[in-house]
Amino acid sequence: MKELGGERCFSPERSGKALLKNIPAGVSFPSWNELPSEDMRRSAVLVPLFPSGDALRILFLRRSPHLSRHGGEICFPGGMKEPDDLSPLHTALRETEEETGIPGEAVEPLLLLSPEYTVVSDVEVFPVLGIVSGVDPERELTLSPSEIIASYSVDIALFPAKPRRKEILFPSFTKGMRENRGHAVSYPEYDLPDGSVVWGVTARILEKVCCLL
Repeated sequence: MKELGGERCFSPERSGKALLKNIPAGVSFPSWNELPSEDMRRSAVLVPLFPSGDALRILFLRRSPHLSRHGGEICFPGGMKEPDDLSPLHTALRETEEETGIPGEAVEPLLLLSPEYTVVSDVEVFPVLGIVSGVDPERELTLSPSEIIASYSVDIALFPAKPRRKEILFPSFTKGMRENRGHAVSYPEYDLPDGSVVWGVTARILEKVCCLL
């Protein structure tokens, strides 16, 4: 697989397991009720990491172009909070199983990251970082045909340490981005091996994960 442009995110000497040593242990996962509300619709995504030998792979999905919102975009598995979901972790695991067939018991949750905010759909997104075991992301996924048209399993070390950035000036902002109203927002962009571009909220989450590791 080709390197994805620029200086690599991590030194080749650092294995997948070594990268995970930076993740704090014993982290709790609050319920939806315990999290401050921005009075927005809420969702959660799983950022799935797959240790494989000396590599640490990360899974992306491509949404169906027929979906009314964010159609055709690259994303992490996840979706909207439902009434019976107790926490962002529950939402992320439920949606991940629906979209990829990865069962919740195969996921070791590591950390709840700070939320991101979509501008177009006005949604607060809670990312859950997790390790997936016992599932081959290249051969054993069962993608939801109505929602997902492709998956990408990429060695996270191949992403550049400094992604290119794009500044966008939006006429209005979601409630969680009030402080940016009237100002340009800088988004990172990352390339996948097939030339697809990871941008928006998914890219901002990926940047957080790369900085964390």
